[in-house]
Amino acid sequence: MAQAQPFDSGVWVGIEFLDKHEAHLRYDWFGYRGRPLGSGAVESAIRRVINLRLKGNGIYWREENAEAMLVLRAAALTGRWQETMERVQEAMAGDRRRDWQWEAPDIVAELNSGVPIKPPVSQPQSSEQERTIAA
Repeated sequence: MAQAQPFDSGVWVGIEFLDKHEAHLRYDWFGYRGRPLGSGAVESAIRRVINLRLKGNGIYWREENAEAMLVLRAAALTGRWQETMERVQEAMAGDRRRDWQWEAPDIVAELNSGVPIKPPVSQPQSSEQERTIAA
């Protein structure tokens, strides 16, 4: 049915999306191998990590500060702390105004950049973590 449509029609956008993401849509394959098909694990992580850490009693966050905290937490957990700090220093060096505001990285652009993202490693124990932060 799509072959009769011009190449710039919306149906081809959908077809290209499905072709590009075919490996992610193999629910039969994932189900057969016992992989989770739902979003429950992600929703649970959001509830546990974000809600419990950022929405406690007496804790109030401005939206941009909460987002910055989550980016820093992700940088620490994925071993990209140094890279993140270098980006912040570059941004601050280029703009010395007192009202400078941190801007979140364009995560979508990074994910689509083709640069492989290393999987997270386990968190260091608290004594190792304190040495890492102090360094």
